[in-house]
Amino acid sequence: MSTVQHNTPSHRLAPEIVAHQQRRAVLFMILADAVFFGSLMFAYFYLRSLNVNDAWLPDGLNTASAPTVWIITAVTVLSALAYRSAEMGIARGQRSSFLGGSLLGLGLVIVAIGLTIHLAMTWPILMSDGSYASTFIVMTFVELVHLVILALLAIGIWNRGIQGKLDDGNYNHATLVGYFWYWVALTAVLGALTTFYVN
Repeated sequence: MSTVQHNTPSHRLAPEIVAHQQRRAVLFMILADAVFFGSLMFAYFYLRSLNVNDAWLPDGLNTASAPTVWIITAVTVLSALAYRSAEMGIARGQRSSFLGGSLLGLGLVIVAIGLTIHLAMTWPILMSDGSYASTFIVMTFVELVHLVILALLAIGIWNRGIQGKLDDGNYNHATLVGYFWYWVALTAVLGALTTFYVN
């Protein structure tokens, strides 16, 4: 009995094509999130311009927990800077630099998550306290979701670094995580500026 071997064509794409597709997917995800975030910002400015019955801010409240919001923003930006340092390290082939920077960034993201949860548990406003209160609360929870997703991505990319999967010069995944990380930091800054100065 003879054995016939069939040469089946490989359907694997070149690494450059895969990297391009992954980059495009992440950028589209960020674009979709930017549209959603932009909608929230539009709603905030629109409701502020209406100021129905002059009840934009609850009585006796200037801005909702402004110092905590700025601390969360600062921690988020510092986490992005730490990850940028890690990303530059892996680009130079320095795994230890990547691991240290990404772990520091992850730690700061976890701190930001904790501070955001603390803010949500202690803020002196309710959704029923008016347009400012409701939009501020929604924007805060959106930022919390961003931070949780970012923490999961940070754990994943740090684990890839531990396993040496970024040591071959192909650190595309680290770059893609960086895209989202910097976007989250930008939304934190924009949200803080908006809720602090437009009130």
